[in-house]
Amino acid sequence: MNEERADHRFTLDAQHIHPHGGGGLLPSRLFRHGKLLQSVPHAPVIKQKELIQTLHYLHFSNAPVQLLLTDPKHEEDFLIQSILESCTAEEIRCRWPLETIPVPNDVRLQGLIVDDGLSLVLLPIRIIERYEEGFSAAIPEEGRLLGKRQVRTHVCRGIDVVLIQNGFVARGQLIDFSSMAFRVRVHPETNSSFVWMNTDSPCAISLYANGKILFSGLCRSIRQNGGLFERELVASPIGKEIRRFQKRKTRTPRLRITPPLFVDFTHPFIQKQIQRDIHNLSFAGFSVEETAEEGILMPGMIIPGLEIRDAGVLKMTCDAQVIYRRKTWKGRVRCGMAILDMDFHSYRHLSHIMVHAGNPQACFSSELDMDALWKFFFDTGFIYPKKYHMLQSSREEFKETYRKLYREEQKIEAHFTYQENGRIYGHVSIFRAYQRAWMVHHLAARPLKGKRTGLTVLKNVLLFFDGLYRYSSIRMDHMLFYFRPENHFPNLFFGGFARDLGNPRACSLDLFTYMNHPTNGPHHSIPQGWQLTDFETSHLPELERFYRNASGGLLLDVLRLGKTDDGNEKLEEVYRRHGFLRQWRTCALLKEQSLKAVLVVNHSSPGLNLSEFLNNIKVIVTDPAGLPWEVLTAALARLTPEFQTEIVPLLIYPAHYPSELGLRVDKHYLLWILDTQYGKEYLEYMEKKTTINLRFLIRHLLKKMAPK
Repeated sequence: MNEERADHRFTLDAQHIHPHGGGGLLPSRLFRHGKLLQSVPHAPVIKQKELIQTLHYLHFSNAPVQLLLTDPKHEEDFLIQSILESCTAEEIRCRWPLETIPVPNDVRLQGLIVDDGLSLVLLPIRIIERYEEGFSAAIPEEGRLLGKRQVRTHVCRGIDVVLIQNGFVARGQLIDFSSMAFRVRVHPETNSSFVWMNTDSPCAISLYANGKILFSGLCRSIRQNGGLFERELVASPIGKEIRRFQKRKTRTPRLRITPPLFVDFTHPFIQKQIQRDIHNLSFAGFSVEETAEEGILMPGMIIPGLEIRDAGVLKMTCDAQVIYRRKTWKGRVRCGMAILDMDFHSYRHLSHIMVHAGNPQACFSSELDMDALWKFFFDTGFIYPKKYHMLQSSREEFKETYRKLYREEQKIEAHFTYQENGRIYGHVSIFRAYQRAWMVHHLAARPLKGKRTGLTVLKNVLLFFDGLYRYSSIRMDHMLFYFRPENHFPNLFFGGFARDLGNPRACSLDLFTYMNHPTNGPHHSIPQGWQLTDFETSHLPELERFYRNASGGLLLDVLRLGKTDDGNEKLEEVYRRHGFLRQWRTCALLKEQSLKAVLVVNHSSPGLNLSEFLNNIKVIVTDPAGLPWEVLTAALARLTPEFQTEIVPLLIYPAHYPSELGLRVDKHYLLWILDTQYGKEYLEYMEKKTTINLRFLIRHLLKKMAPK
């Protein structure tokens, strides 16, 4: 449309074109903007060629036009909606709305008003023929641009509205929407009145569709009209930027991917399919650009089922929210979008794109050469002779477990590798270990061209965690990591955070004794007065009291004893669906109804974790002084036949229990648990630690290892 002669007066009038009121000769709406028509002689001209193109598009799209009519009896102007039946280069045929037929003969047709959401054009048509169902008219040589909005407005349907202001509540429907404001029609709830509403104060407006929230925020009323029982309000969000997540000292990396990814989604308000190129991408969100006048993204708006696409082949589905809208250069705006939720499968693909774009040697969840992976584990000493002795009898089952994990699609594990020419130089894996807890394991690295890769591996798994813990569908309330106390690298980067934070309810460290127990040993009966039973909620207070005083940590939160996860698929079923085994049960060892120990019997597919942290019996001794080793081994003898191996690992807490009985202890492990609510603090700690230069790190490790 021609914009050369548009001025502020037309823009202002264009915002008020919507008809108001009701009643009269026809089932239509009063047109109360006569001054707008008085400006027609001075309005910008639209040439016939452009008019024909617009009318052809409206006809093709079955879009409505507004007929401007005059009632001669009362000299009132009306607008009624009509549909174009046909359109040629010379004339148009319009059909009257069914509810208006027959149209009185004395009603005068002044013209057509075409509103495409951005421009308002008046066509002063000349009627050729008038009949009962409609009329035909010649296309005029020119039209007039009555006004032009700053941004396009879109008609909306099926969006529910809730408006709240200091106890006043009104409900209704969303009528139309733009990136700057939206119009709603609402009515007060019973025993409420618009008298209570202060139009000078902001109100909270929420927009819903099918019970799912699409927008919620404070808005100011730009204008309103109507009575005490129903009103139309034009509202605009007060905040131009929202802060979805806590601010961090260091921003996560933003990358420009080449060729660019794009987003494809159904707009939640206008139900149109939209595509936008991604300007930059991070693990937690992205930004897109659009023209100011054609903008359809409003801060605070939530978009369910948005797809991030890579060349139209790979699709990553998520729920996203617009968090800001900023002007960039003339006529352009940039919109930032936070990812609110994403399934694990999509997040693995997103992570691979991010790390691989930043470093071609870094890969997330890529299909690996399994021989290269096994050689890496042996070369780095991750599978040492004693560990191999444990797994060699079931090595073929181990290989099959890893083939399915690393070569088939699944939603329980992700792995990061640092490799060159097919040879692996760094590896770490994370998988879902309990119902709402994930475990980091298999952290190993070796130098590449003289450069240490351990920090690179650690940094990337932390970037992966930065997005992972935010998404509710992934169900990560806690993150776990087992490591040997003498292993200085994880003790610095994991244990160091727990010690620096000093809050075991945020990040805890529990020391366990690790012992191998034979499964085919002598079976002694449990002495009289003792019993091994299923753990019950009645045992929980005594267990919590012991653990609270011994540790105060997060282990019981991970085990979720006595808790259910209503509405969510059990982890055992998730693993079974992907062809894996993962289950656990909890037993209580009692003496005359007094709790002496809790035994968590863990089962998983062979080799899921090479140290068998999920194929063991975890023993929590609540009364070390009152539990003889002979009684515990008698209880274990009832449980070990469940395992198909010669030995079963035991993880015993507290760690001093076996040694105080004079038993030979194989080794110790620290169990590090992080409450992901403190993910921001942990990432800031890690950013600080991983920026230490390599010389300082080497000196720190040498100092730790050297004798005083």
